[in-house]
Amino acid sequence: MGRQWNAIIDALSGGTMAINVNVADIEALLTTLQADVADGIRLPNATTGGTGPRDFTSTSYGTVATSSTGRLGCTIFNEGAGRLYVTLGTQTTSTSSYTVSIGSGEYYEIPMNYTGLIGGIFGSAGTAKVTVLS
Repeated sequence: MGRQWNAIIDALSGGTMAINVNVADIEALLTTLQADVADGIRLPNATTGGTGPRDFTSTSYGTVATSSTGRLGCTIFNEGAGRLYVTLGTQTTSTSSYTVSIGSGEYYEIPMNYTGLIGGIFGSAGTAKVTVLS
């Protein structure tokens, strides 16, 4: 390996070095990337809009945020004493069936690009601040 490094150093300091490139492989990679972009690779969008924060306080199953194709994000901050159980999707949330459990003083960001229903329930009285970004 030492001789290879010496050859690289010599080439960088004014010498010459041949580099073999497989143009067909590079073209194939570019074609794949172009197809991915055409298929709709979604890049994060900037946002200056949103709703909230609004309070969520339900001790029975309730909607934290409705499904929305325009939603870019959603944040939940549990400012109350109760533990908040949150479910992503249409399954009814309970204290034993949930996606994430958010304790007092904890903050949760819904995964980027998730636009489905967000349901929740407090195990005991509590308040969470919900902000939807659009």
